[in-house]
Amino acid sequence: MSEFVRADGAPVEQGRAQGEFARAAIRADLARRARETPWLARRALARRAAASFGRALATQLPWQRERIEGLAQAARVSERALLLAEAQTRVQGAAFADGSRLAAAFALAPELESLVVARRSAPDAGGFASAELALVPLAGCVCGVNEAGIGAVVVRDGAPDEPSLRFFAQELLFRARDLAAGIDHLRRRAAYAGGTGALVAADAGGAVVRLELAHGALAVVQSPPLPRSAAAPDVLLDLAARRLTWRGAAGAAAPVRLEATAR
Repeated sequence: MSEFVRADGAPVEQGRAQGEFARAAIRADLARRARETPWLARRALARRAAASFGRALATQLPWQRERIEGLAQAARVSERALLLAEAQTRVQGAAFADGSRLAAAFALAPELESLVVARRSAPDAGGFASAELALVPLAGCVCGVNEAGIGAVVVRDGAPDEPSLRFFAQELLFRARDLAAGIDHLRRRAAYAGGTGALVAADAGGAVVRLELAHGALAVVQSPPLPRSAAAPDVLLDLAARRLTWRGAAGAAAPVRLEATAR
């Protein structure tokens, strides 16, 4: 997909926009997952996802849960199937920092490569607009930059019974005016919701941190030793310009560029 999703409004409306944009791809991906997992096992896994991190999302990150609701409505699929896809999908990446720019590369299974999309989220109230890289069946993002110049990259994501760190990356972009306030917010949410893995976050002034989560406990590594560049990064986040540049899907004629401040 070389186009981008424009997700404006309340969380449910943002999910609907994504679901309408990629209905066929979402339905095809869920059908593939269903073929690969026996029905009884799939039903048990779906129940487990709903009872574990699905409940945590509903109580601690309700706007993310509402986004999934909107996705399900527009794509005409079940919320339980989307929650199971969230549990089954864990993306690993690498981050590169150079002043006010973050670059990222992700290790994606072949079946996920065609599901990557650039997305611009513009909440109706109470949050910051952002430009992100996401997977179309899923609500969170793997990286992005918001209109305050805060960037986030998921570099390690684990514990399928806990919320994916894609939700926390999205949460940081949605809530953070500065790194310190964003980290404090994530620490409070994760303490109740759980979450295991690592995020790299940065601001337009060049400050970079690595956030390590272990079952909801958050530790901050200041100025982590990150490489300055990658040979061929998937995405570049210019935090000073509030801009995301994605190389695009295989065969794309040109990169996709999104401004986090555009409405």
